[in-house]
Amino acid sequence: MNSSVLNSELDAVRAIIAGSIEIDNPAVAQAVSELASAGGKFLRPRILILSAMTGRYDPEKIRPLAAAVELLHIATLIHDDIIDDSPVRRGVPAVHTSVGKKNAVLAGDYLFSRCIRLASASTSPDNARHLARAIGVIVSAEMRQDADRWIFTPSIRRCVRKIMGKTAILFSLASRSGAEESRANSRIVSALTRASIAAGIAFQIQDDILDWTADERTLGKAVLHDIDEGLCTLPVAFALAGNIPSLPPLLAQEAILAGSREAVREIVISSGALQKTADLAQLYCDRALRGLSVLPPSFARDELSAVFSSFITRDT
Repeated sequence: MNSSVLNSELDAVRAIIAGSIEIDNPAVAQAVSELASAGGKFLRPRILILSAMTGRYDPEKIRPLAAAVELLHIATLIHDDIIDDSPVRRGVPAVHTSVGKKNAVLAGDYLFSRCIRLASASTSPDNARHLARAIGVIVSAEMRQDADRWIFTPSIRRCVRKIMGKTAILFSLASRSGAEESRANSRIVSALTRASIAAGIAFQIQDDILDWTADERTLGKAVLHDIDEGLCTLPVAFALAGNIPSLPPLLAQEAILAGSREAVREIVISSGALQKTADLAQLYCDRALRGLSVLPPSFARDELSAVFSSFITRDT
């Protein structure tokens, strides 16, 4: 396997995704297609394919499986944007802003069904179960997050637990499904799954940092949105752990709604919380890379190492 083969496989997955968006409403189909093709990183299919390369790679099974995981990811983005009332995703209008929230909910539901159908039609029955379980984990994490709105605490563990349910689950799903479908040995499957969980946590931690440091045009979505929604992410948790007396009052819902978020931003940045958050991202990235060390030397291992390392250096 080499980069040329990998890119060819990813192109085949993109074609499957494009062909899977068979929505009768033309406006909804166009909005979903634009989101699917709008510059996403395609990380989950890439991780799945590379994980599958550690065993007996069968493109007729791996391609639809990779497409299924990406469709699941796109469905969660559509629903997340509705819940958060986000106007932009991947640099294009969020689906609900183009076709309304009702149609966007239905579009996300449609993609959930498509991902299950893709996985069950071409691959082991276990994969449909893994996808269904992942959907349940993501929904449960979203409900817990909603219950925690406007509860700002210095609990780092609480923030990481939320990340595991909302972000890391899809990375671990990708690596586990790819490796199992290619019949990699159980030791490699376990190592890839654990490494991808750690990498997924590092990825989301970097996302939390970019929410405070990037601009909307570069990031492709709204910035400082979590604080506007009353969500406690790691930079805020680390800042709160510093016992800065002026910070908690500024985090009250009425204060945020009255426009205190810039003051919060200044405190978070000046407190050193972003560096502590970056250090934690590095810790999880290192953990992911150590997890890959049990794999024999190969193109797949090298590529996965490069992908995981990029998670904490990206600016989008």
